[in-house]
Amino acid sequence: MAITKEKKAEFNEKLQEFKSYLEELKKEANIYKLQSKKSRDMEPYFNISLAINAIKTINTTVVINELSTAILEINNNNYLEIGRKEIYNCLSYIEKVVSNNVDGSLAENKELLAKIERITPIQRLNLIKGLRESIKKIISAFGSNSKWKWSWPDIHFRMAACAKNLFDFIAYEKEQDLENPFYYVRREHFNLIIELANFAAQDYRSKFDMSTQDSADLKHSVEMLEMNRKIFQITGETEDLQKTKTLIESFQQKIADLETDDKKKKKKV
Repeated sequence: MAITKEKKAEFNEKLQEFKSYLEELKKEANIYKLQSKKSRDMEPYFNISLAINAIKTINTTVVINELSTAILEINNNNYLEIGRKEIYNCLSYIEKVVSNNVDGSLAENKELLAKIERITPIQRLNLIKGLRESIKKIISAFGSNSKWKWSWPDIHFRMAACAKNLFDFIAYEKEQDLENPFYYVRREHFNLIIELANFAAQDYRSKFDMSTQDSADLKHSVEMLEMNRKIFQITGETEDLQKTKTLIESFQQKIADLETDDKKKKKKV
């Protein structure tokens, strides 16, 4: 259906306010980047600020797309692409602060977390929750048949890792007291890590089953499940621990079978 001049004019008029806001966010980000170069001690805080800035940008591009679908009845892919790219920027800023490591011990982020001690547990939790909601909105806006469909597992993997690395497992273990002001916040963050890791593992499994048949995707699933296994081991969640171990063993057997088949095929060639 053709878009009328009137609808184009209406959309462009309403777009101006959001474009102005995006420009403000860009200027704000540039200031954070400039200031972070001047102070190494404050750099982690500026990176967190940049991550929040990126989430605001993502959400604004989603609203612009909603405006486009409401008035013009089409997606605004230009702005959705801006939002998609900002997801990667947001993840990168968080990873600069707490790393992207998923294989290490649960306590090895202690020194990195000490550099952002003024950022409270609720602020850390809200950062991940805000990013998760923004990612959901972008994925939904692109639709189930998007060309980016099989890039989402990588994003979910990195988000789960960020959630884990922003969490203070030492404090969580020490402060198992209902009267502690951070008890429920940390419990929510703890549960969120497990949820995000399980989702990423399943996402990679779906990618393997429906698209690639590549053992590398199953290996990423195992990485996420191994992360959860370590968490269940130190917290004594025996039932969840056993389920996770069983799932890991199943995936590892599948990987071994695939790699054996690949070797046989190469020998025949």
